[in-house]
Amino acid sequence: MKIPSALEKFVSPQTPKETKLSAAKAVLPMGPKDLVTVLSILVHDDDNDVRETAQKSLEGIPSHLLLTVLEGNLDSAVIKAIADIHKYDEAILVMIALNRNTDDETLSFLASTGSETVANVIAENQTRLIRNPSLLGYLKTNPSVGKSVIDRTETFLTSVDKIAPKGEGAPVYDEIEPLQIREPAEAAPPDSELIAIDAELKTDKETVTEAEKESFYKKVQRLNVAEKIKLALLGNKEARDILLKDSNKLVSSTVLKNPRITEDEIAKVVNSRSIPDDILRQVATNKEWLKKYNIKLGLVNNPKTPLTIALRLMGQLNEKDVQHLAKSKNVSGALASAAKKAVMQKEKK
Repeated sequence: MKIPSALEKFVSPQTPKETKLSAAKAVLPMGPKDLVTVLSILVHDDDNDVRETAQKSLEGIPSHLLLTVLEGNLDSAVIKAIADIHKYDEAILVMIALNRNTDDETLSFLASTGSETVANVIAENQTRLIRNPSLLGYLKTNPSVGKSVIDRTETFLTSVDKIAPKGEGAPVYDEIEPLQIREPAEAAPPDSELIAIDAELKTDKETVTEAEKESFYKKVQRLNVAEKIKLALLGNKEARDILLKDSNKLVSSTVLKNPRITEDEIAKVVNSRSIPDDILRQVATNKEWLKKYNIKLGLVNNPKTPLTIALRLMGQLNEKDVQHLAKSKNVSGALASAAKKAVMQKEKK
């Protein structure tokens, strides 16, 4: 990679070990992008102490800060280093999949090993698929990728003559919506209005008027799918609230990966009757959220929560709430019956 001249003094082979260690400890004054770049170089340093210290520092950078850095223009080697160290952080991997500078090797690895969300972001990226059709092969090896995603990707690559069409008699997927994520052909100069909108939708405010909410909503609707996904990861409370209701499931589900989302917001989600069941499923897979009793209770009482999840969580509710559930007209009959049975068994003891 080409090392910025301002950073060479921290990472060059001639730099004293003490200076490298100070940089690796993240104690020298520099901006987030420069810090991440320096650490990404030092994790490959010849000195073991420097390497281990840099890796520990890069691991410790808060997720929301890394997401902000990854939104910008980074060297592909820096992106790869972040992907290697944060390979279990789904939000970071989604942002890496969206970054136009991510190299094909890293993207191929994510296509074959990433979560459903990460893989779907890659499958939606027209520009990268055209440039590297072999991504389809990596997606096919990923057990998290559904058949409909593979079919849609094959249909697109066939339509642009990047892969041979299927044999006669093979199914045609005309009903599949076209892919929606497109990268610019080249980096465009920043638009001052868009920058202002970005800042407004990412900065938390203590109070928000109804007029401001309406303005935020209109601004969010102007964004394309890729921009909405990025905002889902970086946006403030108002942006998250808007995007949770987005018709694109890839957008709405990504909101739950925003590192700034709060317990109160999740409680609001599980108590909403308008939230899709796939969002409730996603909440139910998060062990940290399920430690909160109000979130478990909300999931059980929400009629859109899949029955298997509601039944499992019902066993963790207190006696009073199970009794209330047994009398509830707002849940499925099967769940209410299971609650009644649990109450009767408790009374027999």
